[in-house]
Amino acid sequence: MASSTIIEACNSRKRYRKPFIFEKFAVGNSIDGFSGPFSDNIRMFLQEFATIEDYTLSGFPIWSTWLISNSTGAVFPLYTIEETTQLSIHPFCDHCKFTGWGHHYVSKRRYHLIIPANENWEKPLGSDSFEIGNHVLHGLIHCNGYGHLLSINGVNEDSNLLSGSDFMDLWDRLCTILKTRKISVNDVSKKGGVDLRLLHGVAYGQSWFGKWGYRFGCGSYGVTEQKYEIAVQFLSSLGLDKILNDFRKDVPKRGKIKQIIGTYRELSEVPLITISELLQFILSIKSRAPFRSKMKLENGDDYWCDRDTGEKNRPISMETFVNLMANSDCRWPARRLEFVIIVIVNFLKENQENVGRNCRMTRQDLRNEARKFIGDTGLIDFVLKSIRCFALGNQIVRRSINPTTKLLEFTIHETAEEEGSIRVPYLYKDSQCRWTERKVKQATDFVVKILRAHNGDSAMSRQELRDKARTAIRDTGLIDYVLKSINRSMMGNKIVFRSKNPSTKRIEFAFEDIVDANRVDENIELQLNIDEDLVYLYETVLLSYPGSDSVSLATGVVLDSKKFVKEWKLEDQENQIIALTCKVLPSFDELESELTRPLSPGVVVYVPPWLTIGELKEVTQFALRDTYCIMQNFVVTQIGGLRGIENERMLSCAVGRDAHVWVRGCGLDLDTELRYEGGPKKLKVDCICGARDDDGERMVNCDACQVWFHTMCTGIDDHEEEVPEIFLCESCRNF
Repeated sequence: MASSTIIEACNSRKRYRKPFIFEKFAVGNSIDGFSGPFSDNIRMFLQEFATIEDYTLSGFPIWSTWLISNSTGAVFPLYTIEETTQLSIHPFCDHCKFTGWGHHYVSKRRYHLIIPANENWEKPLGSDSFEIGNHVLHGLIHCNGYGHLLSINGVNEDSNLLSGSDFMDLWDRLCTILKTRKISVNDVSKKGGVDLRLLHGVAYGQSWFGKWGYRFGCGSYGVTEQKYEIAVQFLSSLGLDKILNDFRKDVPKRGKIKQIIGTYRELSEVPLITISELLQFILSIKSRAPFRSKMKLENGDDYWCDRDTGEKNRPISMETFVNLMANSDCRWPARRLEFVIIVIVNFLKENQENVGRNCRMTRQDLRNEARKFIGDTGLIDFVLKSIRCFALGNQIVRRSINPTTKLLEFTIHETAEEEGSIRVPYLYKDSQCRWTERKVKQATDFVVKILRAHNGDSAMSRQELRDKARTAIRDTGLIDYVLKSINRSMMGNKIVFRSKNPSTKRIEFAFEDIVDANRVDENIELQLNIDEDLVYLYETVLLSYPGSDSVSLATGVVLDSKKFVKEWKLEDQENQIIALTCKVLPSFDELESELTRPLSPGVVVYVPPWLTIGELKEVTQFALRDTYCIMQNFVVTQIGGLRGIENERMLSCAVGRDAHVWVRGCGLDLDTELRYEGGPKKLKVDCICGARDDDGERMVNCDACQVWFHTMCTGIDDHEEEVPEIFLCESCRNF
């Protein structure tokens, strides 16, 4: 369907702005009928879900699809602009060139999908809309199904908040529904001066875009995928204790790093061993998402647990345990998870009363008992495999492997109120504390013991608490230090609060139950400066690691890896439809003299299996002519390799599903300037870093051999505005 046909179809319908639900738009099978390649699906999308605007952008037609957010009430447009390449002032695509797709034939059309910045939602698109980078969303997709995500941003207007992740979800759904083939993104995003590709790479082993399936595409300065993976793994595995040891000569920095590590270790319910785990935990607090650390048991089960540190595993509260499960990839609501836990605890108690204090129940026995009350065995198995060590009231449930039978077993036992230790993050915040860690903890434990013994609803005054503490602690300075710092320290499900009585104006202390997890978050938040801590770790540990070229080299590799790509696999739509990729194989002479770059991707066609090879020729010829400028008059003469396949042969008897089919023919327009997306001239790159293609970084041309080199690799300051008037590479200088 040509553009004019789409415009006529849109104009024939009543012009309206009926908004679609943002959160549900393009979800799963909510949009039916998109069973063809991208070039067909985008046309159907515009016809069915968009309205033609009464103005153009640089002469190109604009369609609008209006969306409304259920969560915020915001109403905003998704614009689609169809840019005809032959009429564009920029017919070539630098994004393709720098992603390694410069050898693709120039597509006839490309589609810009734009959600403008929120202040422009009720305004027409400006003439500079293709160039500006402040759009909430801007994606460009060529009609061959390859495209680029150019910008993604969140929206924060008064109380309305839509995050970048929300719009990234929409973009991913659209690409899936429209059946794009590959999408690239140039990840240069920063927050507070922190390169997110490095921060997320070290924390999660992938870029922020990795959550949506984007993987390493190509690197700058000769960085390969193997180098990138090695660098990420090396940085992620840096041990926190090793970091402290390596900073031992820089006392101020070591003190600050130790304070940060100690603070978050105290707050975490699982041990933090590596820089990756520390950054994950800090980012989870920042996003208010639960942190979980997964390990593999010998039998392959996953569960949230502490690392094997040789110490007694500290139980987490049942509320925390339920929240961890509910916020994971769990299909059951929290109330059902809680019910299963209560059933399990009751069975363990009953078994303990019948058998004895040190009784154990195997996983199979406990599962069988739970099935008497719970019909969903999947739910039971999910909870059982998630249990590690949690507390319900004064009962602690543990899971372990019997060293003799190798079977999973569960136990329950009571814990005395005195068991456990107070969590004292203030100890790590104060690197100048003159008392040893052991003394501070002993004094803190005694103060908490006094508060627990007070055992009343009323708070205890500072003076009374101080006087009682002096009966066992002679150092009044230590007592005063603890009383000044202990506010919001936690032990199990209790927390110490220090406040001023509004009536007496005296400082009072209370040891209270934590009944609201959000209250804990708020109290923790008051003690932390998360953004400052992240920036300090980023600048000090990742960018300025002392005495280690390995860390700085690995950091450089990750920072030089900016281009990430997601690929959508070709899938058959129905049992009666076959998806084929038809790729043109030029003649030997054309390959020798004209088409010297790697072969361009073919076109995707969806056809029924009863089609003949002769009919497939017609379908393929139309798709190729509709997609690439160089194939405007291309005639398909043969399907299949050098020998070809007979025209009368049935498709299902000649090729398999999801096959790649060679196409031969004649009529390639070798005179057109619109041949390759990378432009008519391919730079000869042979940099000392290993780069052999233009990667978008600043380069300089040798005036003698005409080879291009990175300015950074040749010692030219990248901050200088001009390169030398005459430049000779090292080989030519030594010639």
